Amino acid sequence: MTSPTLPDSPIPSSVTPLLCSPGLPPQAPGLQALGWPLCTVSELAAADDEPALGVLWCPDCTALAQALHSERAFGLPVVLVSPPPTAEQRRALLARGVLQWLPAECDAAQLDQALQWARGLAALLQARDSAAQAKLDERKWTERAKGLLMQARGIDEAAAFALLRNTAMQTQAKLPEVARGVVRTSELAEALERAGAQRMLSQRLVKLQALRQWPKLAPPERREAQGLLDGSRERLAANLSRLGELLRYELAEELAAVAGAWTQLDAALASRQPDLARSDRAAQRLLETSETLVARLSERAGQRPVGLLAQVTRLRLLSQRLAKEGLLAQVQPGHDTSGLAAGLDQFIKAYDEVRATPLAGPALQPAFAAVDEAWLVLLRGLRVEQGDAVQRMHQGSERLLQALEDLIRALQGSLQLILG
Repeated sequence: MTSPTLPDSPIPSSVTPLLCSPGLPPQAPGLQALGWPLCTVSELAAADDEPALGVLWCPDCTALAQALHSERAFGLPVVLVSPPPTAEQRRALLARGVLQWLPAECDAAQLDQALQWARGLAALLQARDSAAQAKLDERKWTERAKGLLMQARGIDEAAAFALLRNTAMQTQAKLPEVARGVVRTSELAEALERAGAQRMLSQRLVKLQALRQWPKLAPPERREAQGLLDGSRERLAANLSRLGELLRYELAEELAAVAGAWTQLDAALASRQPDLARSDRAAQRLLETSETLVARLSERAGQRPVGLLAQVTRLRLLSQRLAKEGLLAQVQPGHDTSGLAAGLDQFIKAYDEVRATPLAGPALQPAFAAVDEAWLVLLRGLRVEQGDAVQRMHQGSERLLQALEDLIRALQGSLQLILG
């Protein structure tokens, strides 16, 4: 049989296109008369813009054997028109996506019915696959949510599942929806924590650089300060990497600005001739870009409890900036000390606001008590005159930072935030 040729004609958008490979079958004129829009392609493959059916035309056994040279799936429903395939060929063709076979001598009406059958069968299989995938996705969300609750609350798998189920019942929501909300909220909380940490680290790095330049620092203390500085640099870089994973290419412009500012600060810190003024300017840029990122994330949180995490993480920034200003006033002659008084007022105001939030319940009181105690230690260091002031400010700021980190972890593990 010779393959016929067809005149060019527009393909109606309401009709499924019929892709024929490697050429048109002899039934082509009859198929076109039945309303099928036909076109030839060298290889059968799914179209990007619309669904399609395929006809694999193999007039003889040689052509059929050639069609099996590739193992790549067709990606669309295919009807094979050929001599009878062997059992081995049939298995290979089914694996590639052939849903129906007709002998080469079939007529157009038979092929039309086979194509309609293949289209219906493909739709049914697709629906089944989609339903199965949806159930699998729901199970994955539930497993992830259970894992997060187990880690945050220190409970076992059964208790985590019961918590999800009870929340779904109380909110009249489906369990997968609650699970998805738990995961999304936890990811947003982590992103807020890490973005907030960038703000804090911008000030901490300059504080530690200033501490290392204090001439009275003993060698062991200098090595300790260098270790803290190196650890903070590593943490900042790791935060940037993890934020990229959490945001999944969203807020790319804001994250790129933070990365660019960090590159400048990192270069200043790595300089063989440390310049505190240069480092402080770069740190200010990192602080500003990180503030923008936190603001965008806070907009996503809206009125949900997770949004309050930005307020708590800001306390870390204010504590480290306060210690930085105090250290710069001690080790850098002529440093403007006006930021020190302003920093005290800012921290006290911000801390009072956090204590007044609904999240500051009884379960978090031990963490708040530790912050209160550490804050007093830092205050005493700021009030000491020359001599022990540098060491006391450093020790007080480190203790306060640790207490705030513990508070943030406790807050991230609170049910009110996770299920909010």
